Amino acid sequence: MTARSAPVTADVLTDEARRHYQENGFVRIPEVLTPSEVERFRAASEEVVAQHGPEIWGAGEDEVQVHFVAQAWLKHEALRDLALHPAITGMAKRLAGGPLRLYSTDILLKSGRETLNTLPTLVHDDETGLPLHGIERTLTAWVALVDVPAESGCLSYVPGSHLRDAAHRQVHMTSFAEYRPIADIWPDYDWQPRITVPLKAGDVAFHHCRTVHMAGANLTDNPRMGHGIVYMDDGSTYWPGTEDAHISHMAPGDPLDNEKFPLI
Repeated sequence: MTARSAPVTADVLTDEARRHYQENGFVRIPEVLTPSEVERFRAASEEVVAQHGPEIWGAGEDEVQVHFVAQAWLKHEALRDLALHPAITGMAKRLAGGPLRLYSTDILLKSGRETLNTLPTLVHDDETGLPLHGIERTLTAWVALVDVPAESGCLSYVPGSHLRDAAHRQVHMTSFAEYRPIADIWPDYDWQPRITVPLKAGDVAFHHCRTVHMAGANLTDNPRMGHGIVYMDDGSTYWPGTEDAHISHMAPGDPLDNEKFPLI
């Protein structure tokens, strides 16, 4: 297949893709970004990582699951353009079926074996760790800025897990010490299928905030770089929790409805 040379619009999202997302809680859309866009956003991401130094998701440098730079869209104009890319935001709104705001963007980096052996990313859903209330439609766009085959640590999803009962979800936590393994909350988890979704550079995978997912270790010699962009329900409010330093000055229940959380 020849890569698209011109920007796409949200019209590329088919009814079949929307049904897949509604039923399974995730969907892969190929070739959303052009090669020139991928090059621009990857270069900007590398610049931001070099300038700011990534944080660690994991117990320490010897137990890294992923390196990340939070709120990347506020640190480079090109990454603001990525977070507000009309094709990505248009698809997100159509998948969600309602108005959304940009909540956050993270550069997500799994170093290759030549630099550091990264571990698999733990099984989780995004709802648990978001310091937000009122997130029925909230979703993540995972944007691949390099090819991400299975062996480099692409994401795998548990189809339909976004529809499980509240009794089988950890809806919120105030610290990572409260994290509970999915299998402890959802007794049927171990018997659920997993679908691994490799991505080419420029592809975007969307998943609902309640979709259970994970990522393997990067077993290649090349870094795995992508962006996780969270679009939240318009009307979401602050619920003190994990990774909320950028909004901890707010009062519980305050709406996130200002220019730092633009409508898309």
